[in-house]
Amino acid sequence: MSTIQDEPTYPFSKKLVAVINEVLPHASARPARAKHFQRVHSLFSTKQMKVMLLSRSNAVAAFNGKGPFAEYGSLDFRLLYQFGDLQLLGQVDFPDQFAWLVTDAVMRAQSIIEADAPEVVIQLPNLHPGTLIALKNEPMPPLPEAM
Repeated sequence: MSTIQDEPTYPFSKKLVAVINEVLPHASARPARAKHFQRVHSLFSTKQMKVMLLSRSNAVAAFNGKGPFAEYGSLDFRLLYQFGDLQLLGQVDFPDQFAWLVTDAVMRAQSIIEADAPEVVIQLPNLHPGTLIALKNEPMPPLPEAM
């Protein structure tokens, strides 16, 4: 999910979704765009959206409940990947296996999607545990048997 108010996020989300669907055809990812930060906060805080794409400054603001998120409170999330000034963020309970798959797909398409190098991303704070596993080139955690 992106927002109209964070201008670069929606065009980039369409490119990101195309890459994820190419590498992971069963993902059936689709770009979603909220009208404003209040809607982003509402959809993410109620877990109706599992991931969101924000510019780095807005990601920091969301995490701290400042700036455009000051009226709505902070959001808790983990970093899935970074693309220059844009960050892909996931729910804290986003399964490690899914975070690993997304991270692996981005790393495979790094030059196409203009993703930061894995050695840069691995040094960032608040990484999702599944992302960290993928960045270390470790195997994907096993899927739960219920899946």
